[in-house]
Amino acid sequence: MRIPNFAVKNPVTTIMIMCLVLILGFVSLTGLQLDLMPNINPPVVAVMTTFSGAGPEEVTDMVTKPIEEIVSTTQGLKSLQSRSSSNSSVVIAQFDWGMDMSEVREDLSSRLGLLQLADGVSKPMIVKFDPTMMPIMQIAVSNGKEIEHVQALVDDVIVPQLQSIAGVASVSVTGGFGEEILVNLDADKLKAHNLTQANIIQLIQGNNLTFPGGVIQEENEKLNLRVIGKLDSIDTLKQLPVSVVPSQEGMKVVSLYEVAEVVIAKTEVSSIARNNGKESLLISIQKEGTANTVSVSNNTKERLDKLQTNYKDLNFVVSNDQGEIVEQAVSNVMTALLFGGIFAVGVILVFLRSLKSTLIVGIAIPFSVVSTFVLMYFSNMTLNIMSLGGLALGVGMLVDNAIVVIENIYRHLAKGKMRKEAAIEGTMEVGSAVTASMLTTLSVFLPIVFVGGLVGDLFKELALTVTFALLSSWAVALTVVPTLAGLLLNSNKVRETKHNKFYRNTIHWVLNNRLVTLFIVMVLLVGSLSLVPKVGTEFLPAQDEGMFSIDVKLPEGTLFDRTLHVVEKIEIEALAMKDIDVVTATIGNDDPFMSSMAGSAENTASITVKLVDAEERSTATERVMKDLEIKVESLKNGAELTFNLSNSMQSMSGAQNTVEVLLLGQDATLIGEYGQELEQRLESITGINSITNSLETGKPEYQFIVDKEAAFKYGLTTYQVASFVNNSLQGKLAGTILGTNVKVQFKDISNSKEAIESLMIATPTGQEVALKDLGEVVRGTGPITIVRENQQQPLIITATFEGESLGDITSKVQKEIESMVSDLQIDTGITTVKLAGGSEMMGDAFGALLLAMVLAIVFVYMVMASQFESLVQPLIIMVSLPLAITGVIVGLLATGSSFGITAFIGIIILIGIVVNNAIVYIDYANQLRNKGYNVKDALVEAGLTRLRPIIMTALTTMLGLLPLAIGAGEGAEMQAPMAIAVIGGLFSSTVLTLVVIPVLYSLTESIKGFRRKWKIVMQKLSESDLEVSVELPK
Repeated sequence: MRIPNFAVKNPVTTIMIMCLVLILGFVSLTGLQLDLMPNINPPVVAVMTTFSGAGPEEVTDMVTKPIEEIVSTTQGLKSLQSRSSSNSSVVIAQFDWGMDMSEVREDLSSRLGLLQLADGVSKPMIVKFDPTMMPIMQIAVSNGKEIEHVQALVDDVIVPQLQSIAGVASVSVTGGFGEEILVNLDADKLKAHNLTQANIIQLIQGNNLTFPGGVIQEENEKLNLRVIGKLDSIDTLKQLPVSVVPSQEGMKVVSLYEVAEVVIAKTEVSSIARNNGKESLLISIQKEGTANTVSVSNNTKERLDKLQTNYKDLNFVVSNDQGEIVEQAVSNVMTALLFGGIFAVGVILVFLRSLKSTLIVGIAIPFSVVSTFVLMYFSNMTLNIMSLGGLALGVGMLVDNAIVVIENIYRHLAKGKMRKEAAIEGTMEVGSAVTASMLTTLSVFLPIVFVGGLVGDLFKELALTVTFALLSSWAVALTVVPTLAGLLLNSNKVRETKHNKFYRNTIHWVLNNRLVTLFIVMVLLVGSLSLVPKVGTEFLPAQDEGMFSIDVKLPEGTLFDRTLHVVEKIEIEALAMKDIDVVTATIGNDDPFMSSMAGSAENTASITVKLVDAEERSTATERVMKDLEIKVESLKNGAELTFNLSNSMQSMSGAQNTVEVLLLGQDATLIGEYGQELEQRLESITGINSITNSLETGKPEYQFIVDKEAAFKYGLTTYQVASFVNNSLQGKLAGTILGTNVKVQFKDISNSKEAIESLMIATPTGQEVALKDLGEVVRGTGPITIVRENQQQPLIITATFEGESLGDITSKVQKEIESMVSDLQIDTGITTVKLAGGSEMMGDAFGALLLAMVLAIVFVYMVMASQFESLVQPLIIMVSLPLAITGVIVGLLATGSSFGITAFIGIIILIGIVVNNAIVYIDYANQLRNKGYNVKDALVEAGLTRLRPIIMTALTTMLGLLPLAIGAGEGAEMQAPMAIAVIGGLFSSTVLTLVVIPVLYSLTESIKGFRRKWKIVMQKLSESDLEVSVELPK
């Protein structure tokens, strides 16, 4: 390896290259964006369609099913779910990870564009699910007066100001009132002029457009011609001609205002927003996909400060700020990185007891980190808790190679060699071992980079940052460390490392008692494995973001006032708690997508509770949430309250900390029966505290039952009757004027049953007939929302739990499912009974990580086999892996942590770390054997020589991870189980490696020696037989 030789002999060139990399690193750091998580793009699209006035059943048959048929044929489709509610349909399609969702969206757009849907159905809108759809900031605006005083100012000034901020994609407002232009028809006047509602709508639509007219060519130019006919004000609408009548002057034009009242009115309230107990407007800000969350957040707050100065009567309260969460989370991980580096350098100083040596080795940390920023910049990565977590994870490992190199340089200096000679020879001697150690560590990250799905998106940047950092540290160890050692270290001050008497006695004992040693280790390993059932399993670690939400649902048909009353009582209790800062509530929902998914009725509300900053409180968010839940238990007044901790990671991934069971089939009755049976079984499981299902009892409604025979006699169809009823009672949109909807409806029409039955409908012959002659109005029950899964009738049973891990509850639920299927012999009518939701995602993730772990083991073995040119010695080293599991299990149990995907990643990382100590040990033992040492002396000498660097590298890695393992603050909680797994596994494997590896090496050599002796004996016996056979003839 010539790299150290060049670096030591050309110190100025080496230092200049180092300075160049540092400059590039700091420049790259300024260009890296801050974000909470890596860019996660779930392969999900939603097709949203509206059908004004239609009920769930009509929406299902006339909109949802036709759309499902088209979407279901899309390549790569994994699952299909739909929700049909009054007026709207949402079809959600989930595809295989790795699909190009832009192509999927274009394909669906072209095929759905050819779909012919009923009149009144909007054009299907395809929305790609993107974490950036979620608002990064919510601002409550009020002035202590009626909300009408704020509405105009927010719409005309505040919203445009916020929309002009760089990086802001959209600004929406919840609460308050909208405006619409109402054309209130006078039925008698319409009749007098032989007009209908449909005539008026057609006249408005036909006279409210601008249309291309072709081209006008003159002598020197050719210009486009447009036909201008847009209505530009309410006055022009009032003057719109709708009919003509005879008069003394001839034919008189009848204008719209003569048959209808045309006014600007407030729209019906669809949502109410409240902040800290007062009605307000809630402004939600979404950022552009590539925009920096922190920059957008900070710029928005700066703009709000200016607006506050200009409009002192307004009160702006930021109720949700993702930028603040990002900054805090990144800051916490950066703090863990900083302290981890300090701890690692501290270990070096304690062991080497030399400031020069500590400086030489410690320089690997900042240099490797800054170098990593260069590679991150050119890889289009961001600074987030995962990428920075990778640096925090690797900070202790960054000095490992440098420690091994400096230790060996010390050894050569102790032999009396000159500084440069010792630096070159000492580095080159361990160069192959250092390279092999680096390659084994990097090889475990290769499978993680190529793992698909959520796990791949989540941990890819972590794997890449560790890879970049370790490559940098390897380069430092082979170039910068020997260069500085050749310049700074003094041979006359170097003392030979004292042998550790305790370890000398230990290694002699274990080599003399090999089988006893292996038996003791096996007992420890089996004992630790017996503790596995006590370690809970989870999907993602819980995070304390200082926020939680409360979903409120009252019985169907409940009006705003009653829902508001329940919300007010919850607000009073929440605001009385000292740790709660902001309480924001919304009743109903005026967002089409969210309305379809979560409901928008007056009987639903959502409350978001934000706590004071973490440093200002001593209570965890979950404890505050539980306390409030107890306080409001007696205030529910028939409402269902669901409390949920805020977890950005779960929101972005779609995973929820609940257990779901999905039943699919064509027989709704049978599904309901089996669902009820399963619910009863699940209620007996310890830890489950509530069970809900997706079946809805329906809501009371009036139904007009059309007498098809009577309608046919009058030349009418059911559709014509339905359209007439809908248009008469709800009105119908006839377009827009300057962005304001124009709605045509009958004036002063009564919504009573008798009034509706008395409505007169015109037949094709011009005759009028009362609605009661075409059917009857009866009271009944209709569905609230119709949910379909893969074009079948589903039943989703959702169980919430506490005091148990997700994995334990999932296991118990799975046993109950298997038991029910076996006991009841479910076959016909039910096609699927399986776990869904968080449990399914956890199973998929664990399966992907298991494959990654197997590949990591194979890659590590291949690297070591190449290093040692042996198929056996890598197997000896691989024994370090099960030894590490002992520490992982004990570590997770001791800290009360569960085994989730982050801890699983920790085990995969361990595969590349724990073998490094054994590699250094075996490599030096082989070198001694080549110099003539016998097996025992080589093992003792290798152990004593490599003891200090092995302990130092283990301690620097473990202490470097300690701040991350503590998991204090937002962001660090995600990495804590991973750090705990690595620390525990590295501790046990280091201790046991120093004992077990020499024993196994010795046993292997003994077996080889026995085989050689046996071969010699057999060869001699063979030669003896040959001699006897030759002498017999004499």
